[in-house]
Amino acid sequence: MSETIVPLAIAGVSHHTANVTTIESFRFAGEEEFLSSARDRFPGVILLQTCNRVEVMVEGNQAGLRAFLEEQGRKDFFVHDGPGAVRHLFALASGIDSMIVGEDQIIGQLKKSLADAQEAGTASPFLELCINKAVHVGIEVRRRTLINKGSVSIGSAAVTLAEAEIGTLAGRHILVIGSGEMGLLVAQALAAKNLTAMYVANRTFKTAEILAGKIGGKAVRFDELYHYITLSDVVISCTAAPHAIIRRKDLAKAMRKRCWPPEGHPRPLILVDIAQPRDVEEGAGTIDGVRLYTIDDLRGVNEQTMSTRKAEADRAHGFVEAELGIFLRHL
Repeated sequence: MSETIVPLAIAGVSHHTANVTTIESFRFAGEEEFLSSARDRFPGVILLQTCNRVEVMVEGNQAGLRAFLEEQGRKDFFVHDGPGAVRHLFALASGIDSMIVGEDQIIGQLKKSLADAQEAGTASPFLELCINKAVHVGIEVRRRTLINKGSVSIGSAAVTLAEAEIGTLAGRHILVIGSGEMGLLVAQALAAKNLTAMYVANRTFKTAEILAGKIGGKAVRFDELYHYITLSDVVISCTAAPHAIIRRKDLAKAMRKRCWPPEGHPRPLILVDIAQPRDVEEGAGTIDGVRLYTIDDLRGVNEQTMSTRKAEADRAHGFVEAELGIFLRHL
């Protein structure tokens, strides 16, 4: 089937070939401005930006999309078009393409990207059809297979990583920064651990209170952030801030307060930054006592989960191919 019959092109970067720095530099800080600039070039455009991928989906062809992204200063990106783009979209919604195979968050992220495009007036009927079908395929894959069995999300993977690095989370003090969907996933994963204390920080204190109430934690004000960093064994940061919120200079001061005796080395701090763009300022990992981890470090967690989900992923691939054939025939 030719791309004139399937006028879909998808381009971008993801965890498969790009690290967290590359993905961060590819992001579009102003999503509304990006959609507005693309409106004159394509009948429809949708922008998907998550912690480990940035993808642009257009009603059009790969040559047009490639030229547009190069004009936007982007390079070294993958491009799918025609039936291959539909296959990629279905696999994406199914969780097959995710860093943490089988994670469920991609369904909500696709829905939100479509809603944002609809609000901006860039969601064409054809793109709406493609996204809605992909969401349907993703839900059916999870219903028919065990690909999402167990705790699978970037948030829960961050907790798994922290636990592996520190030995056990039992009796520890944990600070979660950010009260959005990712913060909730992190907090839920932590709630199952035998923690001494869990703190939740957010720029809006009321939002922090709501999340803390759900998981039995303590809400803390943002201006007390470094005080609670000083008290914590593990900090997991996952805000939607457009800039770093943990500054190297301020973190270094906080770490000096963790020294006993005062002239000794600070008590170690596990700092996991799963935000995109990153919450932790460049160079913070060089501070004495800080062990900084990013989304790139979660790849090992995926390798562990993938070994147990390989058969389910194979089944999911088969279902995706079957649904792709049906969709193309309907088109």
